Amino acid sequence: MSIPDRIRALAADNNTDIKGLALRVGAKPRTVQNYVLGERAIGAEFLSMLTSGMGVSASWVLTGMEPMYLNRTQSSVVATSDYVPIAKFTVSASAGGGAIVPNEDQVGQYAFSSRWIKRRGLKPDSLAIITVTGDSMEPKLRDNDLILVDRDQRDPSDGRVYVVRIGDELLVKHIQRTGARVIDLISTNPIYPARTIDLAAESDSVQIIGRVVASMQEW
Repeated sequence: MSIPDRIRALAADNNTDIKGLALRVGAKPRTVQNYVLGERAIGAEFLSMLTSGMGVSASWVLTGMEPMYLNRTQSSVVATSDYVPIAKFTVSASAGGGAIVPNEDQVGQYAFSSRWIKRRGLKPDSLAIITVTGDSMEPKLRDNDLILVDRDQRDPSDGRVYVVRIGDELLVKHIQRTGARVIDLISTNPIYPARTIDLAAESDSVQIIGRVVASMQEW
């Protein structure tokens, strides 16, 4: 069951329709309809409206994890602060020769622990989830792994893994500084050679999108 399906199920379970659900939580009916049709990804504000207005669990809305409703001893503030929805985009970062960047449309969301995000010093609005393609970062990152990218961290540090845009290519690589504005893009897989980038000379075509702060496999 998808997030739109769970919103429909929530309305039906409370003997109302989408318009009635919108009125109960204080949202615009058209906005809720867009969520149900999958034309718009659910955001933190609407998630808070659902938990406050309907007593539904944020975890259930985002992932389907039971229970559907909060315990009477729980508050909606606790529930919405437990998990933060992070957007997943259709764009892929190549762990190989380079992937052509498609339209970066949002295709879903994943729930992350807000405690984990706060402990890492991250900001939810700066995070994005994208897919890895290729084998150049194996065994650290494998084909079809999901990576969490912090778009606030764009100043490269030695040894860290970053997503880098070069023209129409999007790469995920280790970065090693070799000069004031010169970096090497290094693969974990030794069969792939390093690629040297002069950030000053290629500033128009090279952009560091952000640092990879976590990875996960989707089975």
